[in-house]
Amino acid sequence: MDGVPIRPAATILLVADRPDLHVLTLRRTDASTFVAGHTLFPGGAVDEGDHDPRWPSLVTGLSASAAAERLGVADGLGFWTAAVRETLEEVGVAVGTGDPVLAARLVEGRRDLEAGRIGLVDLVRESGTSLDLSGIHAVARWVTPMPSIKRYDTYFFVATVDPNVQPEVDGREAVHAEWCRPADVLERWRAGELTMISPTISMFQRLASHVSATGVLSAAEAGGPVLRARILDDSTTPVRFEGDPGFNEPGTRESLGWVWLPAGDRPDPTTGWA
Repeated sequence: MDGVPIRPAATILLVADRPDLHVLTLRRTDASTFVAGHTLFPGGAVDEGDHDPRWPSLVTGLSASAAAERLGVADGLGFWTAAVRETLEEVGVAVGTGDPVLAARLVEGRRDLEAGRIGLVDLVRESGTSLDLSGIHAVARWVTPMPSIKRYDTYFFVATVDPNVQPEVDGREAVHAEWCRPADVLERWRAGELTMISPTISMFQRLASHVSATGVLSAAEAGGPVLRARILDDSTTPVRFEGDPGFNEPGTRESLGWVWLPAGDRPDPTTGWA
């Protein structure tokens, strides 16, 4: 497994006040070759079209140079456009579209996008407007460890969406989607009712410490120190962040995970730590 290439990927946490904090959560198909049947967020691998040279002229709120600086990679903008594309493909939700004309055009072209008949960059260009990326913030990075049949270098983003948005899964990669309270998802995970991997668990832990979507976005916009993450087990125990009482607990090990979404005022529901 040492020779498995690491692919760049993007995942997005869509949050809304309904009326309290909810996050859009989906379940991966059991037929998937990676995290089959797992609970996670919309996202996937960065494609060639996400790096299309026309993108810098078709987005506002984030320049190519700023995106590269924030992520520390040469073509950081492609991670943002990948997050938008994957969300549209998997759950039919248009992100970064304050313009209702663009939102309608993207949702209308979703099936053609999924089928490869058109690229997202062309959908945006043909709409005569642009994506607004100012409200989409990077909050974490996780790399799939060895051994694994697939490995990804994934940046996690967060954005708010209209609380009335109803997801429509593609039925291929995602088979179910719903709005959930982060603490409820963690409770179901602890009860063994659903399965998650450490990166997903870590994001639910962070979200559950916040009261509102507005608070999450404000924290993401402000940013925080980059905290290393440690784990006891990839799927059955909470993630430990630097500064947590259990960070150096015997048996924990380093992960390839870094999180900079600041915690809110609520205690971590998986540990009780503030």
